[in-house]
Amino acid sequence: MRQFNISVIGLSGTEKDRGQVGVGKSCLCNRFMRPMADDYFIDHISVLSQSDFSGRIVNNDHFLYWGEVRKTTEEGVEYNFNIIEQTEFMDDSTFQAFKVGKMDPYSKRCTATKVFSAEKLMYICKNQLGIEKEYEQKVMPEGRLSIDGFVVVFDVSPVPNRSVEKQVEFVQNVIATIVKNKKPLVLVTTKNDDAYELYVREAEKISQRKDYKSTVQLIETSAHESINIDLAFLMLAQMIDKVKNRVKIISYQESAKSRKELLDTRSEAVTRLIRNQITDYHILWSQGSKMLSQYREWNEFLNIFGHEAGQKLFRRHMKKLRDDHLNKKLHQYLDKFALALEYMLPDIGALNIIDDDAWECARNYLQNHIEFEQYFFECPQASWTELVDMDEAEDEARIPFDVLETSEAETVFRNYLNSVQQDKKKIGWKQQFKMLLEESGFVTPGKQLSEVRVLFMGRECFEALSEHDCQQIYDIHQDEIIEKSKQNFVELLLEHAQYFLQFKNVDIITQEDVRQITDVIQEDSRYKMLDRLDQERRVMLVQHLRFIHCPIRDHCPFFNNCVDSLIEEVLADKSATSNHKTPGVGVGVGGGGGWKTTGNGSDRTLNLLIVGSEHLASDLLNDIRICTGSKGEYIYENQTYYLNYRIANGDMEAFKAIDVYSSGLICVYSNQQSFETLKDNLERTLLCNLELEDKFENLPIVLVYQPQDLKENEVEYLRSEGMRLSEMLHCDFIDHTQNHQKYVYDILNIVILSLKLTEMKSYDPYPSNHTDLRILCCIFCGDQYDIENIVQPLVAESTLVKASEHSIIVDVFIGDAKRRVEFILSSYHGTNQYRDELIHGYIYFYSAKRRSSLANLSILAAQNANIPLQIIAVTESGGVNAFFNSDICQFLITEGNALADRFKGSFMTFSADQYVKFAFYNPFLKTAWDNKYEVENLHVEESITLDSGEGTLESSVNQMPRPPPRHESYMLSNTLGTDGSGSENYEMLPTRSLNSLNEERDISLDEIYDENNEKPKHLHQNCTESDSCASSTERRVRQQNAYYKASSKASKASAKKQKKKKVAIPVQTPRVPPFGSYVSPPEIPLHYQRMTVVGAGEKKKPEAGVPEFMKSDKSPEYSMVPELTAAGIFGAENLPEYNMNAKCLKDFEKHEKRRIKEETARIRKQQEKEKEQEKKLKRKLKQNAKGLAESVEAQFGKLMISSEQGEIPIFLNKCVEFIEKEGLDSEGIYRVPGSRAHVDMLFQRFEEDVNTVIDVLDIPVNAVATALKDFFSKRLPPLFSKDIIKELEEIAGSRGVGSSKLNVEVKTDRSCRLIALKSLLQKLPPINFAILKYIFQHFVHVSDNSKLNSMDSKNLAICWWPTLIPIDFTDMGHFEQLRPYLEDIVQTMIDQFPYLFCGKDAFVMV
Repeated sequence: MRQFNISVIGLSGTEKDRGQVGVGKSCLCNRFMRPMADDYFIDHISVLSQSDFSGRIVNNDHFLYWGEVRKTTEEGVEYNFNIIEQTEFMDDSTFQAFKVGKMDPYSKRCTATKVFSAEKLMYICKNQLGIEKEYEQKVMPEGRLSIDGFVVVFDVSPVPNRSVEKQVEFVQNVIATIVKNKKPLVLVTTKNDDAYELYVREAEKISQRKDYKSTVQLIETSAHESINIDLAFLMLAQMIDKVKNRVKIISYQESAKSRKELLDTRSEAVTRLIRNQITDYHILWSQGSKMLSQYREWNEFLNIFGHEAGQKLFRRHMKKLRDDHLNKKLHQYLDKFALALEYMLPDIGALNIIDDDAWECARNYLQNHIEFEQYFFECPQASWTELVDMDEAEDEARIPFDVLETSEAETVFRNYLNSVQQDKKKIGWKQQFKMLLEESGFVTPGKQLSEVRVLFMGRECFEALSEHDCQQIYDIHQDEIIEKSKQNFVELLLEHAQYFLQFKNVDIITQEDVRQITDVIQEDSRYKMLDRLDQERRVMLVQHLRFIHCPIRDHCPFFNNCVDSLIEEVLADKSATSNHKTPGVGVGVGGGGGWKTTGNGSDRTLNLLIVGSEHLASDLLNDIRICTGSKGEYIYENQTYYLNYRIANGDMEAFKAIDVYSSGLICVYSNQQSFETLKDNLERTLLCNLELEDKFENLPIVLVYQPQDLKENEVEYLRSEGMRLSEMLHCDFIDHTQNHQKYVYDILNIVILSLKLTEMKSYDPYPSNHTDLRILCCIFCGDQYDIENIVQPLVAESTLVKASEHSIIVDVFIGDAKRRVEFILSSYHGTNQYRDELIHGYIYFYSAKRRSSLANLSILAAQNANIPLQIIAVTESGGVNAFFNSDICQFLITEGNALADRFKGSFMTFSADQYVKFAFYNPFLKTAWDNKYEVENLHVEESITLDSGEGTLESSVNQMPRPPPRHESYMLSNTLGTDGSGSENYEMLPTRSLNSLNEERDISLDEIYDENNEKPKHLHQNCTESDSCASSTERRVRQQNAYYKASSKASKASAKKQKKKKVAIPVQTPRVPPFGSYVSPPEIPLHYQRMTVVGAGEKKKPEAGVPEFMKSDKSPEYSMVPELTAAGIFGAENLPEYNMNAKCLKDFEKHEKRRIKEETARIRKQQEKEKEQEKKLKRKLKQNAKGLAESVEAQFGKLMISSEQGEIPIFLNKCVEFIEKEGLDSEGIYRVPGSRAHVDMLFQRFEEDVNTVIDVLDIPVNAVATALKDFFSKRLPPLFSKDIIKELEEIAGSRGVGSSKLNVEVKTDRSCRLIALKSLLQKLPPINFAILKYIFQHFVHVSDNSKLNSMDSKNLAICWWPTLIPIDFTDMGHFEQLRPYLEDIVQTMIDQFPYLFCGKDAFVMV
């Protein structure tokens, strides 16, 4: 390794010679020897005291020894340098150069090739002088050095008192001397960071002089910026060493650019480091520097910039952190301040200010506001910034009042002031535009804003509002007028109630019927108003027809305000507030009920079981305790509940801990593992374990999702899986993340509401068989008066008892005796459920300003013309004034009075704002009591007539004669002392054996009462609301459902002619008439009636006393009719009170015979036609299915063997029969999956024996349903080919109109699509069509029982469409696009089964 001794020379001397500052020799040497920023010193003075000059550092010499340093080139060559700086030191007393012996001038002395100085120490900085021992001490080797090369310094910066000529002259002289001595040199320009261009050119001229022969290399440097320093010395070393490949000389600009990039990189790295590591502005420099010293970036930065720069950067970062924290806190305060302004200063007008002093007035107003302490606080000792610095305001939610002194707070106020003013203007414009729309007669329902925009152009309100605001207001107005027009259209339909009456008992509405209806009402303006909404108008018309056909609450046009719902609410409120009890009668809903709670009185206890992993259940329990009181109390709707808790792991043992005292089950999960465990145990417990079924009956279940440390996609997946599980279990699902603040309240509210619903369903209604009178009060839905005013006189009675959700019982004096009256409150359409019950009087309320109300009243009154009625016209106010002030009111009151006169009823008016007492109804109650006997006899007569087949064909097909009613007025003993179950009634009533029903003979009253000394008691059964939407046949069949099993067993016994055995049939207790009346036997199920006819084996000869129309073999119940005497069907000698006219009866019999004969001929012709079609179909099936059946059987085994039903697979046949026998009442059939083990076992058994009986396998019905779906999806070839499926998609409307083969009319008209679907099904192979018809007939049976199994046609379509219409979906988007259309196809095939598969007319509505 070579050693080089380098001498650095440059202009020196007094200030007169060199100028105010030196040329930069010392800084150049300092940067070369010690390049780190902390070791670089700027101030190197040459004016010394005598003591410093004679010290070991200077050592009485005019040169400095800078020490030894090692440097490496880019090629890896190392050089050692000893640096000497030739200078001239001045005496601080004389400011002249120190005299050291015989001394040559500096220009000659600086070019010396040898230097001598014994014991001379290395120079570091000026502070070293005098205190040499405190710095590193290094002696110049051997006291002498031979100079190998020179660095000539040329200062290119402008310096006062120095001319460039003087420096040029000096440099040229020393260079000439050095060249003469044949020593290498480099010319170095210093201070290029402050260079003067003229001086730079002078230096270039010197280096380019021809007499130097290119031996002088020019290098531009800057010691302050550390640019090209090492380059100069390495270049000189290579020149001394005579290296050919020398380092490349880089210009100052390029080096400066590279140096800047390096500095920027180091600065950015350190800035990021500080920003990431130092986040608290309270950290001190000593702590921060210690933390940062562990990182390479920080140390490199200090080497380049020094500790001072690092400290400066650190403190700048601390200041930024503090400012950011203060700004963040300030913005939080300002956000709260904006909210406080909205609450404390909603009306700017309260300030009474002008704009100049608004802010000052607002501050004073806020400071004096009554709610000041709620939003602000004052702290005179410190400002808000100091409070933030000291973390004193962290727990304080209020705003420091001195925050309002900031300009930002004033800006918030100004913005609020402007927004309030703009909002006022905007609200005014919106109101004006809304009024403009209301006043305009051109804005009609269905018109777009673009159609009427020209009418509003130029109006200030329209022009000032944005397009969005105008559209929003217009949409609101459209919604209002559309809703109003729909209401008017409904009123139009209701006003034509008499015309719609013809469709009441019609199940099929054709398009021709719809056109006829339209012809009647199309000229009315209320019809024309919806011309632009023709589709919605047609829907409303169909909905009204559905309501006419099936008038139940769900179909009511005023569903949300249906009178039946309002009555329930009113009676529930009255019952809850009054809570009256009648001794010996029972209590209302206010009693304990069947709620699964413990405790008495108003306070209740809820026993909650929380199931989940230990930490999840505990966390949820802690959240619940936080939301409840210290004693576990929870208040909901002014009711206090006390909560008891139990925690259990999510295993089977946890669910076995549930008992009858459990009020709710809360299941919680957080991740995939906890969910799978919970799901597995819930499914095995709730769906497959019959032992726990009773425990879970009516038990509220809540599924809670609390995600913890999961990825976003995992959170979404577990949320969707939880929602799917909750739907399967019919329970509630709560996501903790979506409602974090109040999810506990949601859980508790769900449990309480579920228990309340259970209580409402389980309470025992008040027995109404003790009433003397039953009055039906009818109110029309949509009448604009308060129902409470009508109910108030009834519920105000002290003897009031709530009998059911719609009826109350009141004890009232009628005449001289106290009577018990049951008032049944119902809507007009709700009266259908009481049509077969005994009603002693009707009270009809109607609105005196509504034509539709009176129109429907006239129809109801005509249907009950023989029963006492009272018509009450309800006016708005004013009584007599209402009659004279309104033409419509005058007309409707007059018509109502005339209607009452026509039916011999009473008429009264009732003002909606007046208060009446119960005595208001007394006159009518007296009338009803006086006519009670005649009404009851009439009811008995009508019951016998209807049940014997007279009057309606529907009654004559499926029903036995219904027993007449019985009441307390027949001197029957009361039920005091009984258990209320009604079982004593069955014991008292003598019943006939099942076999005796075939014997044609009378049952006389003597025969009944000879066996029992007392008369049987009566248990009244109320009709459910669902009866109102079914025909009379359906209602009676429903009443017989309880007898099916007993009847089937008894019929088999009868067919085998076993020994006769008397069996008590648990039928509804008959209503017994007065002595001497005809008594019909108990009602017999329809199934048993048909079995008896077939089992008898012979046709019985009709008796002489039986009318001809009763002898028809087409009447399935004829064999069940007891033998009648020759006196006639009514037994005149036993029924003296009827006195039936023989001639009338004979005419009636003739008419009935003729009607039945015509009906029989029509039915026979229809049956023959159907038989012929079936024969043709069977022949086609046999021809086309031979080859298919053989190949299918070979492929799928014995499961496809044809059954007795024809070409229907035997597995399909047996599964359907089993499901229809056992599963029609199974909730969620086909939706709740069965056990896979049961499904596999069922397939295995059928593979082994095709005659397997499913009943003996003890397999749940859900497993059979799952097996049936698997049979279609996995074992049966697809019923639809790919081409057929494509046509199905087109018919359903899932494809675009342009790409579809169907025309636009077919795609947009549902009737056309229905016809196209029927044509498509006819293209199927016969065997496919037969299987499809068979399974959809089964779906019809399932959907008919949807009230029991919750599986209507929509739900069945959702479950079955992927099985019946298998499509290979390319992606999820394709699936979501087709799914609704394919669901609609399957649902349509269920709903329109008679049309699509049986050739009957299409159903517009059912």
